[in-house]
Amino acid sequence: MSTIYYHIEKQDWYQCEEENGLLIGKENTIISYVGSRQEHSLPFSVTKSGKRVGPLIGILTGSSKDNSFIGNLKDLKRILSSLQAEGALGIVMTPNSLQEHSVECFTFYQPIQKWIKIRTPLPDVVYNRVPYRRMEKSKHFIDTVSFFRTNGIPFFNPAFFSKWTVYQILRKNKFVSSFLPDTTLLKQKSDLEQMITKHQDLYIKSTTGHKGIGLYRIKKWKNHFIVETPNEKQSYSSLTSFWEKNEESFIQEDFLLQKAIRADTFKGKRYDLRLLCHYDESGYIISGIGVRVAGENEVTTHVPNGGSIIPYESVSSRFNEAILHQLVFEIGKELVEQTNEFIGEFSIDLGRSVNNEIYIYEINSKPMVFDETYIREKGLENLTKLLIMKGTKV
Repeated sequence: MSTIYYHIEKQDWYQCEEENGLLIGKENTIISYVGSRQEHSLPFSVTKSGKRVGPLIGILTGSSKDNSFIGNLKDLKRILSSLQAEGALGIVMTPNSLQEHSVECFTFYQPIQKWIKIRTPLPDVVYNRVPYRRMEKSKHFIDTVSFFRTNGIPFFNPAFFSKWTVYQILRKNKFVSSFLPDTTLLKQKSDLEQMITKHQDLYIKSTTGHKGIGLYRIKKWKNHFIVETPNEKQSYSSLTSFWEKNEESFIQEDFLLQKAIRADTFKGKRYDLRLLCHYDESGYIISGIGVRVAGENEVTTHVPNGGSIIPYESVSSRFNEAILHQLVFEIGKELVEQTNEFIGEFSIDLGRSVNNEIYIYEINSKPMVFDETYIREKGLENLTKLLIMKGTKV
């Protein structure tokens, strides 16, 4: 380990150990030697390998109106603290942070338990935690990603996933495709008519929806249709009346139609698994498995919408874990091959049918923060290892 110092007033880095200088960041920026520690300076303990220190790891999030940043502060603190414990220097940056050879950024400084603003050289790797899809569509974000690519800075995960795009990718994999429910894109009323005739029970999902937003379940029951959302349940005398009420929403953004699976139950209620997955040098691994049980409204198992949490051990005997591990490995590999992007982490929502078949419902590129402590801790451990691994490969 080595100690480097940040001079607050000069906005500059220095060190007191190596007369010929130490190197940090993607461009091997020199940290100058100064004989002794100066006033107004903060010490940072970092790993040293030869003349290089760090790595320097950027976490990209959204810009706020006051030129600060937005995001899950608690989660960002956890990641920065974990990186610091392993001798890496973690920074939070925004698309507005970047300059040609430096970054105006923030870090959470543990000794005083406060966020501080600092300037650093360009990072060795950048982890995408931009919180909203609309931000990823901005020119600032697109230009930032282009900057990383031009300068050879590894960047993951590249963007939020589209459910339809992911489905199209995964159905090309012979092993994974057998675990996908019948799915099609909703382009016009006839698509809905054909799928409801075929399956009687469907989910209508926004391709960009999350946490139950843009989610409908529609069932054909005798001569009418029952439609449930996370907030309400309605009956329609015809498919036409449902379509006419919602046509504007369905046309404004992409929705997909997915066969509803007759799900296995736990104490009479539907449940699904949430798998947290990370890349390591052997491929893709499972960092943890959570279970979410549906509430009174069975449209979603999402906890804020009435779902609940049970230990994985309560249902683990119902799943072949060798299949789960192979699914994770194949999904990660297929996503990387088909997108030509590095996918460092993702989560999978999957379930088991009453016929003991496993079905993949959804893949998310920016996993939620799990409520289960052991999953949260193992996930953070694997993410930290991954970021450091990507940041030290030159």
